[in-house]
Amino acid sequence: MNGLTTALLDRACRIFLRLAYPEGGRAVPPPDVLLAPPLCQPLPAGDLGRRGYSLRLGSALHPHLKLQIVDHPDAGCVFSVDTHDAFRLDAADPNAARWSAFQKSNRQLKEQIERAWEEAGLLTFNALLRRELEKK
Repeated sequence: MNGLTTALLDRACRIFLRLAYPEGGRAVPPPDVLLAPPLCQPLPAGDLGRRGYSLRLGSALHPHLKLQIVDHPDAGCVFSVDTHDAFRLDAADPNAARWSAFQKSNRQLKEQIERAWEEAGLLTFNALLRRELEKK
């Protein structure tokens, strides 16, 4: 991947885990759980091979939260959080309100992690979009 180094991935993972598991210590799953398949999943790009990777690091509330790294041809590595919770429940479903609150919590964590990445000098999709808008 264009520009991905061990140091950059380490910084992204540490920020993600610190915010996703605010209790730290025992709340963070042990490495053998985090590194067990399917932790790292290639993001396919059709005939071009892969466009990046998705790391299922989870959070204190959601084991399927993912750190994504996408290779951008002009910008290098672009980081994002995939909340992996996009499906909607019908409003009549008895779990709809709880699911909506869960999605809101995941969205807030995503925004918090991505802001922290930007503050640490990592490129996010939002930062890339702002950069492109400033060029126009």
